[in-house]
Amino acid sequence: MPTNIVNEFKNPENKSLKDLFFPVVLDDGVKKNICALDKYWAPRSIFSNYTSLVVAGGHYKTGAALQEWQHEADNFKSDLEFLLSLKHHEFWSYMVFQKSALGCIVSFLQKATPFYINICSQPPTDNVQADYETLLNLVLRIICRLLTPKESADCWLKKDDMRELIYKNYLISVPMLFDLLVAVGNASPENAAILQRIFDTLLSIEPNYKKDLIAALNFFRAAFRSIQTQTENEGFEGAGGGLPDDTCETPFDDVALYTLDCAFTLSVLLDVCPAVRSLCGEIKLGQSIANFYDNTLSFLYKNIYLINETAKSLMWLNQARLQFLQAFRSISYSYVEEVLAKPKASIMATEEFIGLLTECLSEQTFVIDYERHFSVALDMEILKQACEDLDTFKANFVVQGYQKEAETAAKETINNIQNLIANQELLNSNDAINQAKSKVEEKVDDPINKPKPSSERDLELEVTMVLDCLPHLGTGFVRKLISRYDSSEEAIAAVLENNLPPDLAQADHSEVYIPADPQDKLYEQTGIKHFNIYDGDKYDIMTQDNPQCIIKQGKGFPNAPQNATQLLDDKRDLAAIKHRYQEYSLVTERDSDDDEYNDEYDDSYEALLESETRVVKSKDLKNVLANVADVSEDETESEEEESSQQTDNNQRNKNDNFCENPEDIRARYEARRQAKWAKKGNFVPQQQPKDVVGRAKGQGQEKDVLRNRQKKEANKSSRANHNRKAGAAFKQSKGMF
Repeated sequence: MPTNIVNEFKNPENKSLKDLFFPVVLDDGVKKNICALDKYWAPRSIFSNYTSLVVAGGHYKTGAALQEWQHEADNFKSDLEFLLSLKHHEFWSYMVFQKSALGCIVSFLQKATPFYINICSQPPTDNVQADYETLLNLVLRIICRLLTPKESADCWLKKDDMRELIYKNYLISVPMLFDLLVAVGNASPENAAILQRIFDTLLSIEPNYKKDLIAALNFFRAAFRSIQTQTENEGFEGAGGGLPDDTCETPFDDVALYTLDCAFTLSVLLDVCPAVRSLCGEIKLGQSIANFYDNTLSFLYKNIYLINETAKSLMWLNQARLQFLQAFRSISYSYVEEVLAKPKASIMATEEFIGLLTECLSEQTFVIDYERHFSVALDMEILKQACEDLDTFKANFVVQGYQKEAETAAKETINNIQNLIANQELLNSNDAINQAKSKVEEKVDDPINKPKPSSERDLELEVTMVLDCLPHLGTGFVRKLISRYDSSEEAIAAVLENNLPPDLAQADHSEVYIPADPQDKLYEQTGIKHFNIYDGDKYDIMTQDNPQCIIKQGKGFPNAPQNATQLLDDKRDLAAIKHRYQEYSLVTERDSDDDEYNDEYDDSYEALLESETRVVKSKDLKNVLANVADVSEDETESEEEESSQQTDNNQRNKNDNFCENPEDIRARYEARRQAKWAKKGNFVPQQQPKDVVGRAKGQGQEKDVLRNRQKKEANKSSRANHNRKAGAAFKQSKGMF
């Protein structure tokens, strides 16, 4: 803090807070002008946080814990009084630059006692309640001071500057406002007026709060889903979070309190801030409330009732139901108010109102409870008087739908009460039993009071009657109609008049009835589900703890390679056939004294087969014999002896050789080739064109045509557009490109 302040924070020119500067003499004697909104004016950095007066389960603290709370509340009270006692520029400096001062307010709002706490537990003593109300009053005064732009002529702040300071520094946020709604509530008109003034001020100075409120309203849908999740998971996961403690009567107490908090928050918000009602209509929050009311709340109530019929959480849920109905009423009646405000331009609001109620008709429980508390017929009468273009057919349809559901529920309630009374009388005395029997007989004799039970109705006969009149309907849809109406005549009339409830009107009219499987009923009675000759064997996983089978999980088979590397590294197949190839090593080589021959290999005669060689041998033998017979007689006897001896040696060598000498085969093949083409002028033969077209279809084909087609089909991959990839690879390997 400054050691010397000049002019005692006077503002003779009445400047705004952000434009105001105060001259200050520092410790070193230097005079300096400091802005009125500066951290210099907020030297204190420690503020206490609020401790909740309520423990888990919605109960107040008692004993030593309560005494400790009173001591901490006194310290917290002194901090709040310190903030309120500050001057205008000091107060704003603390709020903006000291986060601990703002955290002090936030801690109270987050841990404040809900205004509906008396529903959950007994109220505390008077002095404790007075201490808490004092703290709540101080917090409200601080929030109201933040929203006050002008405290005096020389202590004021521009609205633009105030809007920027509040919104950008999160001095007041939407979560804080929701906590404030639960802490203050609308139980008294004064509290509702304060909250309404706060919301109106914020929305007027900063329009961005409307976007934040839309995001907050969408959060209620997430809360509904969270409550549904925890309800389905028996209260251990979802909205409330955490396991139940010893004080909980059921596992659902936590989620019931969470539901109650959401209901009161939404109800109070729509009550004190009318601008939010139109936002709820834009995001269709009313339909979400009706769906949550009909499905999740009913299921949650049933679960708690089955565990403990006297649980307090049942009362909390009843209060939550009332608040949700009130919230839906605020949303729906906003359209009626809009029509009354602008009757000439009210057709759109009227259609939206009827559309909202029509969409909620499928939620039967919600429709019954809403009609009990708020008359839809009265709202429609108001709209008919204010709006001349109202669609009377739609309005009557909605009114009849809500009234019929309510009447049906009322009849069922009366019957249930009568049954309870009758049962109680039966337990009292024998005289009461006789009287009850006489009453029942009188009701049975009266055809008006006696509803025909569905079990005594011949459903098959009524289905046949309806199908005779309306054969285009399916048996399944007809059964739904009969179950909804008391007789087949009423069902037929409803279909012909096109006056079906929304759920039946949107259902599939060609739905087929599939009867229940009798084996399922047998399983429910006996517990035996399998009907198989293999039941109970060593492979049955239903009866055997360790079945003798392989239960495959994932891809592939057991012990199979997991990837290509393991597959290529597996050499077991090669090892299995290795012994087969080792037998070839038993063949040994030996030296031979026979004539050796040249074993050169020529690729041009690769097509010569062993069968051809044998044929050539026989021909050569005949040629040799013919040549011997044609030898000239004038050859000398010596030459005959030499030739005959040479022929005998060659023949003997041929017989002794393992195979014919390839050199002789090539020479003979080349000689025959040369002799063939010598007559034609020693030119290279050109391949004759092969006919693959043949004759027209149906006239038969020659063998040459069929053979040419077969050769073309077999060899077509070696030319034309084939083997491009192989040719490209060959060129690339040779460096051609």
